[in-house]
Amino acid sequence: MNTCMIKNCKIEAEEEGLCAQHYTEIIKKVVPELADKKKTTADDEVQTEPKDRVEKEDLSAKTKFMIHSLLAHVEKITDSAVTSFNNLFSLSKEQSADIYRHVGSKFINKSKSQSAIPYLKKVVELNPEDADAQFKLGSAYYLKGSYDDAISCFEGSLKIDPENYECLYALGKTYGYKELYDKAIAALKKAEGIKPDNPNLHYRLGANYDSLEKYKEAIGSFKKAIELDPQNADYYQSLGFTYESMDQHKEAVNCYKKAISLKQSVK
Repeated sequence: MNTCMIKNCKIEAEEEGLCAQHYTEIIKKVVPELADKKKTTADDEVQTEPKDRVEKEDLSAKTKFMIHSLLAHVEKITDSAVTSFNNLFSLSKEQSADIYRHVGSKFINKSKSQSAIPYLKKVVELNPEDADAQFKLGSAYYLKGSYDDAISCFEGSLKIDPENYECLYALGKTYGYKELYDKAIAALKKAEGIKPDNPNLHYRLGANYDSLEKYKEAIGSFKKAIELDPQNADYYQSLGFTYESMDQHKEAVNCYKKAISLKQSVK
């Protein structure tokens, strides 16, 4: 663990070598200075237009970085925090949404799906046509185990961007967990049409076909998954289960043997 660079501070460092507390203190000192700089730049009639534009763009980048970095340390972001930044920097609706998106995405990446949900909901509220935000919100619900909410978000995202492979795949997985096997197959087949070389997609197709007792289709999907990833023991095991359901015991045993062999080779 790397500790904060501030002398005598033993808290774990997070951003720029500082702990969250000291980073926040520095931000509080710098933000008013940037606000003054923005005002000075805007009122300076002597500056030429190109230079003025460069300074504003640079300020925007710095401001965005600091806002994101500060809020990324705060577990309980509030609307008043974003409002305060808006008052300082006149953020557009898109910029405000981007702040919430940044923090929400960071929580998802840290497997804190429940913490991500309120931020991503705010993004969708600010921009209902943001397909990516709806997809990420659905992903957060999925990780939380709230499958109905996840499905609603994935379906909403696909209404805006119907060819989003990741969203189609996620929707297919979630339908499967809800035992909506026909819907799962439809979503996964559409995803297959976009990206046919994902072995896990074919494996999930096989599992859904198997649940519907469509064993011929299940075998075809499992074999396709094995063709794309012949070292995955789970694919052979699932194929074996399907053969067993069809009373094809010799084929089932061969699959089980292969699965055991692959699992032993990993140890």
